[in-house]
Amino acid sequence: MYLRGTLVLLLFLACLSQLIFTAESRGDNNISIQKGKFTTKDKAQCSWVARGEDKYTMTVTCKPGNGDGFTCKYTGKPLRCTEYRSNPEGYWKQIARSVKKQKKLCADPRALIRAGMCKRAPLDAHFKLSETSQAKPPKTEKTPTATNTTPPDTKLKCTGRTDHSEVAKEKCGDSWASLCTFLFTVIQSGDC
Repeated sequence: MYLRGTLVLLLFLACLSQLIFTAESRGDNNISIQKGKFTTKDKAQCSWVARGEDKYTMTVTCKPGNGDGFTCKYTGKPLRCTEYRSNPEGYWKQIARSVKKQKKLCADPRALIRAGMCKRAPLDAHFKLSETSQAKPPKTEKTPTATNTTPPDTKLKCTGRTDHSEVAKEKCGDSWASLCTFLFTVIQSGDC
C-alpha cells in the first residue's frame, strides 16, 4: 500500500513537471522560446533568445568588457528542416554551437547559422542575419603591414655581361644567330 502511494505520487510529479516544461517552452500564444549564453574568444559575454512558431527570430546580444555592446537579429524557419521535427532538442544544441563559432557574429550578412543535422535543408531553414542595431559591428582586425620598410636585398648583382653571340652562332648557325642570341640573353642573363 505504501509503495503504491509512492508510485502514484512519483507519476503525478513526473506529469506535473512535463506540463510545466511544455508551458515554459511554448510560452504565450503557442510561441516557443529557446535561449543560451556563451563567451567569445575576445571575452565578450553573449546571449541569444529565439522566439517563434514557424518563423523564428533569434536575438543575439553581446557585451564586451571594454566597450558598448551590440545586438542583432537572425531569422530562420527550423520546421523546413525535416530532422528538426524528430529531434528539436538536438537541433537547438547544434544552433547554440553554431552561434558560438560564428567568426563575424552580427557583421556578415551572408553567413548562416546552421544546425549540422540540417545540411540538406532549404536555405530558409537556416538562420540568416536580418537586422543589426549596434553602435559599430565587430570587425575582424587585420595586422597592419609596414609600408616604409624595404625587404632585405637577397638578389645577387652581376656586373659583367656575357656575350652570347658566339654560342648562338655555334649552336644555331649564321642565319638564326640573332634570334638565338636574343633568347640566350633573355634566358641566361639578368640578375644571375
